[in-house]
Amino acid sequence: MSSVSKKFSVDIWSDYVCPWCWVAKRRFEKALESFPYKDNVQVNVRAYRLAPNHVAEPMVGALKRKLGSPAAAVSMMSTVKQYGQASGLDYRFETMLFGDTADAHVLVKAVEDEVLKKNLVEALYEQSTTQGKSLFDRSSLESIAKSVGVSDESIRVAWSSMELRHQMQEDERTAAQFGSGVPFFVFNNAFSMSGAQAPEDFLQALNQMYLESNGADESFSGQVCGMDGCN
Repeated sequence: MSSVSKKFSVDIWSDYVCPWCWVAKRRFEKALESFPYKDNVQVNVRAYRLAPNHVAEPMVGALKRKLGSPAAAVSMMSTVKQYGQASGLDYRFETMLFGDTADAHVLVKAVEDEVLKKNLVEALYEQSTTQGKSLFDRSSLESIAKSVGVSDESIRVAWSSMELRHQMQEDERTAAQFGSGVPFFVFNNAFSMSGAQAPEDFLQALNQMYLESNGADESFSGQVCGMDGCN
C-alpha cells in the first residue's frame, strides 16, 4: 500500500466497438500495475460512442466502408490482432459487430461498485470482441452483466434512468472539447494522451502526473479510432 496521501485521477474515454480501445486498456492496466502509487489513482470510465444512432452491422463491413477499401481494412485488422495477441487479447473481427453502444455505456454507469464496474467493462470487451456477443440487444447485455455479478436492480436502473443517459452525453460533450477519437486519457485534469500507447509510455505519463507537472498542456499520440475510422 502506498504511503502517499495525495489522490490522482485518470479519465479514460473509450468505446466498446473501438478496435484499439481494448488494447489500450490492457496496456494502461499493465503500466498502472507497475506504478508505485497505483493505490492512489482513481480511474474514471468515460463514455464515447463512435457510431451514435447507427444500426448494428458486422464490424468487417463497417471497417471496409470507413477506411475506404477492403485492403486497408484487412491491414488494420491484422495490425490490431497482432497487438492484441501481444497483450493476451483475442480479436475475432469476423464475428464482431459495430454500432451505437449507448446501452452498454449506460449499463456501466449504473454500476456503483468500482471493482464490479471494472469487471463489467472487461466483460463487455471480451464478450463482444472474442465471443461475438451483441452489445446492441438488451437481453445480451443483461446476460453479460449478470455473468460478472451485476444486480437486477442496477440493470433496471440502467434501462430506466434518463440521468445516466445525460451523464453519457456529458462525457461525450467533454470529449468533444479535446477533439474526436478514442481511446483518450486525461491525467489528473492536467495533460492528455491519445491512442494505444506502449505500457512504458503510459507509465511515463503516470510518473509525470505524480511529479505534478507545471500544468502545461502536453499530449501524447498513438493509434486512435475516430468517426472516420482508425489511425
